[in-house]
Amino acid sequence: MVRILINQVGYISGDRKRVIVESDGEKIDVFTIIRDQDNKEVYKGDLVYYGRVERWNKGEYLVGDFSSLSTPGSYKIKVGNDTERIEISEYLVSLRLISANTAFFKAQRSSGEWDSEDRHLSFSGPRKGEMDLRGGWFDASGDHGIHLSHLSHSTWYNPQQMGLSTYFFFKGYDYVEKKKSPSYTILKKRMLDEGSWGADFLVRTHIPSGSFIRSIRRNEDLDHMDVIKGTRSIGFDYHNSSDQFSEAETKDSEIVDDTYYETSLRSGGALAIAALASASTHEIISEDFSSQDYLKAAEEAYEYLVKYNNLYTNDGKWNFVDYYTVLLASTELYLSTKDEKYLLDSRAWCRKMIEHTEVIKEGERRFEYTPGLPFHHASDEGLPILSLVFYGEVEKDDSLSREAFRVAEEVMRHKVRITKERVNPFNYPVEEVLDNGCVKTQFFFPHNTTVSPWWQGENARLASLSAASYLVSTHTEDENLKNDLEEMSTFTLDWIMGQNPFDSSMIEGFGRNNPKYFFFNNYDYVNIPGGIVNGITSMIDDEEGIDLVMEPRSDVSDNWRWAEQWIPHVSWFMFAKCIRKE
Repeated sequence: MVRILINQVGYISGDRKRVIVESDGEKIDVFTIIRDQDNKEVYKGDLVYYGRVERWNKGEYLVGDFSSLSTPGSYKIKVGNDTERIEISEYLVSLRLISANTAFFKAQRSSGEWDSEDRHLSFSGPRKGEMDLRGGWFDASGDHGIHLSHLSHSTWYNPQQMGLSTYFFFKGYDYVEKKKSPSYTILKKRMLDEGSWGADFLVRTHIPSGSFIRSIRRNEDLDHMDVIKGTRSIGFDYHNSSDQFSEAETKDSEIVDDTYYETSLRSGGALAIAALASASTHEIISEDFSSQDYLKAAEEAYEYLVKYNNLYTNDGKWNFVDYYTVLLASTELYLSTKDEKYLLDSRAWCRKMIEHTEVIKEGERRFEYTPGLPFHHASDEGLPILSLVFYGEVEKDDSLSREAFRVAEEVMRHKVRITKERVNPFNYPVEEVLDNGCVKTQFFFPHNTTVSPWWQGENARLASLSAASYLVSTHTEDENLKNDLEEMSTFTLDWIMGQNPFDSSMIEGFGRNNPKYFFFNNYDYVNIPGGIVNGITSMIDDEEGIDLVMEPRSDVSDNWRWAEQWIPHVSWFMFAKCIRKE
């Protein structure tokens, strides 16, 4: 018995293309491709044996490459007596996906009853007053709250949420603008519309001459008809623990002041600045704010947070996450203002980032949170690379530009090597974690970290590495590395589009076996077409196992870790699609 695992959505003509076969031991060594139009065999290739992935409890894997088949059309891949249908196109797959991702965000807009509530939001906890915080996007299919970072109590693992999504609509637009196809015209207008929706919200969250409001908290009970009125407030996060899953451990030991409601650079402030700076350079229509309003908020917040960031972090210090996010902010401010002070700052932030690397061997290094603690992240692992590349592209000093590109290249070369060291037929990027004082590699984000019990599927991480590896591939002169990075960029997206051990497309409405989100056996939080679920994880009780909970089962009553849609997954995937040449 064999299973043929493919990119279920479609392959791009000039891109890498693979078929992965899972076998229970049946002897097979070739595959063929048949054109639907005339039922003619157009390709025959070898299947390379990879074997089993330890503790995945799956079959043996074989991999075949058909990258040279580039003619657009519909085909069947045949392995033995089994077949799977595939599509190859020049650009329509990317166009459809970016369009669907954009539509997902429009469906996630906080509007209607939510908008009415959010125009007059009071603060939870001790802070007095109210604010107009209408707009923004719901954070997830099961979370109608809105967050710049919902893990602001974290030292290392802060995900970027509202600011990142807004930023990628503008940055993605810039890349789509360079594409040759005329078919992106309407999509570009829709991308700017969504970007302006996000930018307007970020301006409203900006505290004049200060930081940004961190979060709109929701408290919805599906057992009552009125799940909106009176259930929303401006939230805060305790600095040393979270009440996301239960009562915060430090509830009685921390005195909540205004900073608890606002963001540090690493908890969403820097990406909000980058997004607003980028928004100010685009021709968009907003009923409430001008380009000058966007830039003013960005510059004020940057000046304030660079000076006072330590007051807003959970530990009173700056760290690596602050540096790679603020580098994006200063780079975008330089692009929007051409003010040399932002370029000088960018040089300083880049130097701080490089100080947080460890040289592994000649031509390889890795990012570190602190000496001996390797950087790994559940959603934004590619973001530091983007910071270096975007800075390198605007730096006027050639030696400094080359240094930024070189560090990005060496980090990605290390990532490629450690990914290849395992039996890894899917080319799934491994991450380095600290275990009992030793650095080890594993496939998935660990269960036990400083943000435990938070852990989930990592489709955002995969798409972020797709974007990062592709961008570095455009700057390296190492042809072997360029090939490896292009493969990593493509294969990580293929995983999301269905080429994974569960034969599951993670994009609602595309492919087959889309995971369904259930909340204690309730399907009220139905997933939205174009949205992307959290994805595959290790097993609950085995870091080296693999799991995807797609339907209710006896040991899982709420499968949010796997099947809930989250805006960072869609944002990263959309951006990774936007930047690729066709």
